[in-house]
Amino acid sequence: MSDVQPAVATESPGEGDRGLFSPKVVLGMILAGVFAFSAFVVLSTYAPDLQSGDNGRAHALSKSAVGYGGMVRLLGRLGEPVIVSRRDLRRDEPGLIIFAPDVNVTRDAYVKAALLSSRTLVVLPKWRGGLDPKHPGWVMGLEPVRPSEQADLLKAVGIPKAVTTLAKDAGPRRLVGAPGGLFDGMSVDTGPIRNLQSISGPNLVPVLTDAQGRVVLARRMPTETYILADPDLINTMGLKDIRTARAGVGMLRVLRDRAIPDGGYRPKESKVIAFDVTLNGFSRSRGVLKLAFEAPFVGATLCLVAAAALMGLHAAARFRAVRRGERALALGKDALIDNSAGLIRMARREPALAPRYAELQRAAAVKALGGLRAGGSRLEGLALTDFLDRQGERFGAADSASRLDEETRTVRSLGDLMKVAAKWHQWRLEMTRERG
Repeated sequence: MSDVQPAVATESPGEGDRGLFSPKVVLGMILAGVFAFSAFVVLSTYAPDLQSGDNGRAHALSKSAVGYGGMVRLLGRLGEPVIVSRRDLRRDEPGLIIFAPDVNVTRDAYVKAALLSSRTLVVLPKWRGGLDPKHPGWVMGLEPVRPSEQADLLKAVGIPKAVTTLAKDAGPRRLVGAPGGLFDGMSVDTGPIRNLQSISGPNLVPVLTDAQGRVVLARRMPTETYILADPDLINTMGLKDIRTARAGVGMLRVLRDRAIPDGGYRPKESKVIAFDVTLNGFSRSRGVLKLAFEAPFVGATLCLVAAAALMGLHAAARFRAVRRGERALALGKDALIDNSAGLIRMARREPALAPRYAELQRAAAVKALGGLRAGGSRLEGLALTDFLDRQGERFGAADSASRLDEETRTVRSLGDLMKVAAKWHQWRLEMTRERG
């Protein structure tokens, strides 16, 4: 016979009592969940502010050929104070604020954003195209903006009767300052600019013109708003030529540094050049959650987080033995008494207990008085009641047994029962000398 015996699986003591997860794993899951939820709330609150904005459109966050991200970077490298603004700058009043509205901007949106006392430069769009699928943020297939779209934009920026014109040539340009303007007596040379865009219309005063007299930069009278008709002077496409880059930077410096009060010149106090992107859909919104994470309310938020953490620690710490579960159906005399009392209460039969309670009190008094025997037999009925009344008078009881019997027979409600029961209890204490 084989000596091989079947193996029997053994379980070490205590292995069967282990839970599904250890306390350390549960604590780690809780901490990970709290951290993930907190990170989700914070990132959701600041999601609009975290957008890179590099979507190929014509604005300062875009690094495409038609964007102005290159000019922002160039000005920064040259030491010029430049910012990309996602909020209202009316309180800061930069030296020059630049708007590059899309063709679908509304009049109300522009007025709300451009209601500034600072000098304003509005750069008109010129190109439209699609995104390059091979290079995120790039554009391809550039074509001039349609005249109808340009007309709607001119209405939005407050020059509805102005018109734009595209030249059908390409090549280097020489721009000359118009007499009496900011660039009076100045001229700048640019690199090749394809389809130079110019503007004309009522209330527009020439500031920079090309060799043919076409207006490239104009001032909308009587405001300090300037209209740049051709964006290739400051966009990334134009910066590929050093001459255009030099001309664009010089133009922005002159617009920022010079003013024309009463025909004179004076330097502006602020030197900041601000590129606005609120009109391009990148405004920094305000909200209750954002206020909770910023000064001065961030202190209150941290206090609430600390209080919640302390409450969690207090709830997790065990301060007494675990309370064991009770039986659904209890055993013993106490459970029987409770169930009987519950049935009587549900049936509303409490007043019917008054005579029985009176008998119990009388029996306790009789027992305390030694059984009350007369002639070898126990006293009963009226004889017993008379004897108890006499004893009560001798002991100085407040009530008598006969009077309490009459009140007991008149019990009709739970309130009457409680009153009579209290009197019977006091009478029994006085008869049994349990209370002096």
